Amino acid sequence: MEKLSQKPRHEKDGTFCSPACGGGCTAKEHDIAEAKAEVLARTLGPDWTTDVWENLGWHYAVRSPCGRLTVHPGSANSFIAFLGEPGMIGGRWDEYGDTPQEAIDATVAVAAAEYKQIGAIIEGLAKD
Repeated sequence: MEKLSQKPRHEKDGTFCSPACGGGCTAKEHDIAEAKAEVLARTLGPDWTTDVWENLGWHYAVRSPCGRLTVHPGSANSFIAFLGEPGMIGGRWDEYGDTPQEAIDATVAVAAAEYKQIGAIIEGLAKD
């Protein structure tokens, strides 16, 4: 069985899709995803990087300079932020927000609360 290519191809009909995807993705959709990713990265600050990929359509996210936070568009004009190890896809913590910053703040708050809880548990061990 021949392995299908993951590399998108420009076709004369405007399709920009890899054979492995087969979703009929278009160059216009790709360009829109790239533009939205650039706007989101600029909104969040210097050195945020963009990631655009194909998976039955073109998708995008941005990554923080430290690589620990990623922000993706959510549904209904929302955003989701993931916090985890640098370079991870997704993360250990994730939360939604109406704005990218709200999603980041909510995600960091959940992680901080869990960190505090873990600290209290470990402190309790020392008292036993």
